[in-house]
Amino acid sequence: MIAGSRIRILLVTGAVLLTVATTLDVLAGGALRRWDDRLMLGPHGLRLTEGGWFWVWRTLVWGGQFWLVGLLVGLAALWTSLRRRSPWPAVTVGVWLVVVSVVLYLLKTAFGRTAPVSGVDLLYVAGKQSYPSGHAAYATSCLVVTAMLIGRTWATWAAHVLAVLVAIATVMLGYHWPTDSISGWAFGLLCGVAGCWALSRFAERAAARPPE
Repeated sequence: MIAGSRIRILLVTGAVLLTVATTLDVLAGGALRRWDDRLMLGPHGLRLTEGGWFWVWRTLVWGGQFWLVGLLVGLAALWTSLRRRSPWPAVTVGVWLVVVSVVLYLLKTAFGRTAPVSGVDLLYVAGKQSYPSGHAAYATSCLVVTAMLIGRTWATWAAHVLAVLVAIATVMLGYHWPTDSISGWAFGLLCGVAGCWALSRFAERAAARPPE
């Protein structure tokens, strides 16, 4: 338990620092943002459009589709509610999903970053929402909470591995700049930890409640 708590603290601390550092770099046009441009722009910019690896990454990126991972975590929460005969896991996850979606939308709208496919790297452009990556954020947050609801170690490892692969896939396919995906993963991890914390709090209260 102590080792698990330390790992969670390290993950959260690292995610906070990574989110802040990446965001400041993007706003200041720092080294990471210049790396974005070198990697993604120009005639030789990274953007797979065909071949076997294209379909591998194209399949993986589906793990960041909100309707898919949102449905997955919703079904896991519903199953948990039915098993525990309590509506709170499902209600908690429902509210959590709404909050995460609203915050992510506001962040993407505030930055207004253009995607690599536009051929330019600009901020504060109306209607553009590349930063942070929604695919990476939704994959990480929803998969982490789903793994917590399943309650198996293998599910936790699978969630983290798949979330990282989704973040990489968005770059390989040219959907997002690398900094979009890095910040999306870090933001998603923070949201996932917050969701797990909320669910654990309700579980603790339910366990402490005297039987009727």
